[in-house]
Amino acid sequence: MLLVLWLLLLLPALAYALRPRDGAVLAPARLAVVRASVLLGAYAIGVVEVASAFTALNAAAILIAWLLATAAVVAAVLVRCVRDVTPADSAGTLDALREELRSRRGATRRTWRRTKSAAAAAPAWQWVLGCVVAILAVSVAVLAIGSSPNNFDSQTYHLPRIEHWVQNGSVAAYATDIHRQIDIGPGSEYLLTHLRLLSGTDSAYNLLQYLAAIGCALAASRIAAQLGGGPIAQLATVFVLATTPEVLLQASSTQVDLVAAAWVACLATIVLDEFTRPGDAGGVLRVAAPRSDAVYLGLALGLIAVTKSTGLLAAAPLLLVWGIGRLVRDGRRRRPCLCGRSPGRCSRADASRAAHARAATIVASLAVLAIAVVLVGPFMLRMQQTFGHPLGPEVLRDSIGVQTADPRLLLINGLRIAQTNLDTPLFFLSDAFAAAINGLANLMGVDVNDPRITFGSTQFPVPAWYPDEDRAAFPVTGLAAVAGLTWFAVKGPALRRAYAAALAVAFIGVVCTVSWQPWVNRLVMFLVVLGAPAAGLLAAGLVKGFAATARDRTRRRAAITLVAVVAVVASLAGLLTVAYGYPRRLAGTWSVFSLTDLEERFVRRQEWLPQYEEAAAAVAAVEPERVGLVQSNDSWEYPWWILLPDGTEIYALQSIVPGETPPDPATMDAIVCAEDLEECAMLVPDDWEYHDLGTVAYAIPPSGS
Repeated sequence: MLLVLWLLLLLPALAYALRPRDGAVLAPARLAVVRASVLLGAYAIGVVEVASAFTALNAAAILIAWLLATAAVVAAVLVRCVRDVTPADSAGTLDALREELRSRRGATRRTWRRTKSAAAAAPAWQWVLGCVVAILAVSVAVLAIGSSPNNFDSQTYHLPRIEHWVQNGSVAAYATDIHRQIDIGPGSEYLLTHLRLLSGTDSAYNLLQYLAAIGCALAASRIAAQLGGGPIAQLATVFVLATTPEVLLQASSTQVDLVAAAWVACLATIVLDEFTRPGDAGGVLRVAAPRSDAVYLGLALGLIAVTKSTGLLAAAPLLLVWGIGRLVRDGRRRRPCLCGRSPGRCSRADASRAAHARAATIVASLAVLAIAVVLVGPFMLRMQQTFGHPLGPEVLRDSIGVQTADPRLLLINGLRIAQTNLDTPLFFLSDAFAAAINGLANLMGVDVNDPRITFGSTQFPVPAWYPDEDRAAFPVTGLAAVAGLTWFAVKGPALRRAYAAALAVAFIGVVCTVSWQPWVNRLVMFLVVLGAPAAGLLAAGLVKGFAATARDRTRRRAAITLVAVVAVVASLAGLLTVAYGYPRRLAGTWSVFSLTDLEERFVRRQEWLPQYEEAAAAVAAVEPERVGLVQSNDSWEYPWWILLPDGTEIYALQSIVPGETPPDPATMDAIVCAEDLEECAMLVPDDWEYHDLGTVAYAIPPSGS
């Protein structure tokens, strides 16, 4: 925890150093946190890649990197302190500095008093929403800190790949039968690798997604402000996100969807700065965008690409809006013709300035792409060298991606995704929605489970209403976001319409590229985060409409009832999720307070725990240095890294990775197997003792050898 606190202290310190001047942007403090997060995240990714290039990915290298980062942050803070306390119109004398400090302390006290007064004057219902958010935040923090990593995918590839990197001192490809350990975007695991090397354990792993959830809420609330929302809209935005079951469930896990969503939200709020800087008059911005925007956009884009490529489906239209906005602004910018100059000369000067501005926009756009490539380039280069394609092996692209351009199938794919997103425990509604989709597919002459738009052998529909981190639906958040975005498109100003269009394009991109699967809900977390501000602004609009329509008592009652019902349902959904969610909960049989560490890790497959323990104990008894591993593509590898003695090296005896040959089983001191037991028996040397436990097996050399 001390390590986590050390790293966390760097964030506010760097945020202070990067904070924009007052009046330059909306919500400058939140923008500073966004900038600091992006910068530190990119630095962490770069450190892993550089250390790996020298096969020096170890605790010493990471410690040195963060000591250097700490020194740089301290220096930046000192420079900013001097700049802040030095009056611009003085020579920097001691008396002037003292006067400036007194002035700033007085301003801080006044701001604090205004904040307390505003809080005291807030209506009771705002306090209730704030209390719900606080209770949920504390509850999820307890789950994140008190739970051991037990996400299914984390047992298979998220966390085992970290152990292989630590063992190899590099993130280079290695022999394994689980291709996802090699070809899935590694950005989130790179960040966890820092914690693993510095602490030696996985006890803080869950905090990454928890902090990402906080980052999502912070960035989304700022987006709400940039789209014209006041404090009520921003509070409603945070409330919507904080009560979304999938957000709550993932915020205490080692999944990666919230990390990717946080980077997408960071990019989105920086994009909107292009349109919301003070000085806007008549729709034409008079304050030029700082060049640093392109740097932060490039870093955010690179972080999205290296963490989860589906986030690019939202990043692309948002960046398109950013580029078009710059070009429109540059085309509208005009300066008054000075007295004595001919209109022709003024026009030529305007045209020259517009041309230079367009060139600057093109250069900035290229800079964004170049910076992103610097971050994601090493990973894509490894994919090209290993699999012959920068996006990884064909099996990955075919299993996850849509394999058709048939508009009928794409429509069915989109409807199935929507049905899974909006699934509810009101089974008659869910069944009716699914039946309608099946009927439409039959009417159009297509298979609702066509393999070109369906992951593997999964079948639509599946129940997704239960709060399971892999598939929890979000009907309240989803419907509120769709209603808010529709309101943006119909009645909103240009910026809101552009934002709604960008999200619509992003959803269409998901429909056209991501095959339906039972766990598709977690794959669209970035859309949920981006849609929350629309829901928040809509809620605020309804609340404000109370005063405007006070004479119309029927409409007023309807609006009050709607907002109250939605808030109550959302609150109950959130509270029940943290209390009884799966696989981490505060109450019930599988409560975090009633399970041991190993029981928590195996809560999804409790019947496997005795077998893993027996096999690990038998192998540990021979004091092995090198253990061979046999498993299938979806087996749980990570428990072996936990159960076998510290320092034991584990090597896969099968490999699906081209060019990576597994070691000879005879060179191992023991062999452990999971699920793929027939091949395990074939690989075990003839004179070894082989023990089949059901799902797990192990083999050890004969006694005395």
